[in-house]
Amino acid sequence: MRAWKAAALLNLALVLGVGWGYLFWGLRTARLEQELAGARTTAVAGVERVWQISGVVRAVVPEINVLVITHEDIPGYMPAMTMGFRASSPKIHEAVAVGDAVRFTLQGVPPNVTITAIEKTR
Repeated sequence: MRAWKAAALLNLALVLGVGWGYLFWGLRTARLEQELAGARTTAVAGVERVWQISGVVRAVVPEINVLVITHEDIPGYMPAMTMGFRASSPKIHEAVAVGDAVRFTLQGVPPNVTITAIEKTR
């Protein structure tokens, strides 16, 4: 086989392989993006929700009415992480201290949620 024929066949194979891969992964990516968009719409559809979550208090900032908590997964809203939540009442700050393991109630329309109740678990 002549060298130019071998080069042409290799180029054709490369173009077909890359084209097929791009098409396959492009379609898969588009499908995953649609599923993710649907999940986000479901999670934040403007409906008030209530969650009971466990976590650990990392900081109490009464000046801005915030508790920073390392929390477990919040189903349909967010994965486990450490973040600040607004408290619905100053009495919530007084009930806990840094390092306390807690169970708390989170209520609201995502992303505007507040802690409405909290209790120490140990």
